[in-house]
Amino acid sequence: MTWVENATPEVDAQSEWRTIIAICVTLSVFSSVIVGARLWIRHRNHGLAADDWMATLSAVFALLYSILCILQTKYGLGLPLALRPPENLIPFTRVNYGGRPIYQMGISFFKAALLISYLRLFKGTSHAVSRRVVWIAMVAILAGHLGCSLTLILACNPVHKSWEPLTPGTCLAPGPSFTAYAIVTIVSDVVVAVIPIPVLLKLKVNTGKKVGLIVIFLLGLFTTLCSIFRYLQIDRIQYGDGNSTMLVLWGVIEFNVGNMVSSLPFLAPIFLRKAKEYTSKYSGSGQQYGAASNGGARRFGKSGGEGYKLSSVSSPRKGTFATAHGQSSNSEENILKSSPDNSIVKSVSYSVQVD
Repeated sequence: MTWVENATPEVDAQSEWRTIIAICVTLSVFSSVIVGARLWIRHRNHGLAADDWMATLSAVFALLYSILCILQTKYGLGLPLALRPPENLIPFTRVNYGGRPIYQMGISFFKAALLISYLRLFKGTSHAVSRRVVWIAMVAILAGHLGCSLTLILACNPVHKSWEPLTPGTCLAPGPSFTAYAIVTIVSDVVVAVIPIPVLLKLKVNTGKKVGLIVIFLLGLFTTLCSIFRYLQIDRIQYGDGNSTMLVLWGVIEFNVGNMVSSLPFLAPIFLRKAKEYTSKYSGSGQQYGAASNGGARRFGKSGGEGYKLSSVSSPRKGTFATAHGQSSNSEENILKSSPDNSIVKSVSYSVQVD
């Protein structure tokens, strides 16, 4: 029995369906875990906001797209056109047609999630212009991907020729249309990655933390590379053997990596806080621990004698960040607070627990 429908064992052995399934399943699991962790942290500390719902929607679309890609392998994805069983033409084109708008709209959702996060990042600061830029970018990106989705849905006349290619009629030329889709995707990726960098460069934090924040946002440019590699497969499909395996795989990689990158800014502070707590607890260099007499509270200090009082009783809700207005908050939603000179500072509170 073969995996590819209506294929001989020899043809099935040449198919790349095993690679496609492995990549789709692996990335879907990683993406779902990371986005799920982001939602759990946000729900526990503050409650879900608009960017969290966008991230959830994007994760659902990414999962649907991966499932449709795996289903396409049953009908010939992973094989050159010449080796695909003719009986699979209609089933393949139907599944392929369903996946196109899901991909186009889905990748716009994780970009929108990041942009909404930027709006919260700039809230309560003097960066009103940056907020307007974010709003304009978000509307343009959602509209651009919506336009691409509608074009993919209505690419043929009559419409059902898209999933029944033997029907008489006409369709948009694939070369120019795919070029337009790629331009929208690549430009929007770059815009989303670049928008927060000018503000991050002005943060009054040490160089290491500033570089870390910028690196997290620049990871989003990896999705741009995926879009470029995906676009380069068009020539192979049009003028080569017609094998669309890498076109699909780069789309799966872009989709899931985008979802993971959009959630990293929410997970990174948790990991950093845990790492600092672990380091403070177990590193013996440069730190001295002593018992305090006030109700079991403990102190630790640097070798220079500077001490910090740490309560042994933790609050029921844990917060990491200060609000944009300088008031304490139990939510990790607010990342920045403004100083009297309208500059941006990052405030982080650390806690150390000694058993």
